Amino acid sequence: MATLHKPLIYIDQNIIGLQLQDRINLRKRDDAIWVYSKEHFAETKRAQKPEKYLDVLDVLDAKLLELNLDCNFRITGQATLHETGCPYQHFDNYTKATNEVSLDDSIFDPIQVWVNGGACEDVLIDLSERFAQEVLNLTSGLSLGDIKMFDEVPSIRDALDSMIVQMLSNGNDIHKTRTALGDEKGAIGSIKGSNQIVQIWDKISATSHLTDISCDQFFGFEPVDKQGYEVWPMYLGIIACNSVLDILGFQAEKKCRKLDKIQNVRSDACHMAMGAFCSAFLSEDKRLIKRAKAIYEYKGIGTHPVLCSRKGDE
Repeated sequence: MATLHKPLIYIDQNIIGLQLQDRINLRKRDDAIWVYSKEHFAETKRAQKPEKYLDVLDVLDAKLLELNLDCNFRITGQATLHETGCPYQHFDNYTKATNEVSLDDSIFDPIQVWVNGGACEDVLIDLSERFAQEVLNLTSGLSLGDIKMFDEVPSIRDALDSMIVQMLSNGNDIHKTRTALGDEKGAIGSIKGSNQIVQIWDKISATSHLTDISCDQFFGFEPVDKQGYEVWPMYLGIIACNSVLDILGFQAEKKCRKLDKIQNVRSDACHMAMGAFCSAFLSEDKRLIKRAKAIYEYKGIGTHPVLCSRKGDE
């Protein structure tokens, strides 16, 4: 993480939207630094007029906060604040880099939507075929002898097909899922007070059959399969925790069950995870701020979640 004396204030993407609509009035500050991340670029790239979002960041003199990766492109748990370069330059670099690798990062979105109770059977059925085509697109032009992944495609397709058949067979009634996890009457969605993650875990561990895992494991902060990591990064833990809270219904939104909105849901979680590197996390999303408070408190993260007030609000 960057070691600067000024507080770092991470601004959610919706804050940029409010600024564009003249519903808030943020300005460049001498006593703090406005911060954004590449997740803003992911959302900006999906917008019709990306430049207007970059304009806001430029006027605020906001700085890019970027995750540090090791030589194997794994997250190190640290982040760097880029004090030079404007948002237009960083966005241009981001766009070039992402265009060079034409990976469809939404390919597994239907699984997340289905688990959350959304209807996407037709897309799920085609997922293994889409995956195979994605591998072919990524490896086109390379010799087959150099591509280990290519040889593994048939077995991965079979495993995906088997998993999807099982998922469809089990159904995805979210109320049944929550009941099975110990939330028979939806009490988890309305938990208040301090130590909310612990409160949720106490309910789940007392009434469900999850007796062989810890709270950290259940919420994704300490997965059994660390995918090559010696220490699972907090960044990934926060994102995983948000996915679990979607299933449980804690400060969840209906958009987590919509295929055309799930990327926005994932972006929300990424913004919260990046905010954990900063002094404050600013958003107009009440549910997201409540989640951030619960997660930051549980993991002892010193970031202050701040709900943004708009012009005309009481």
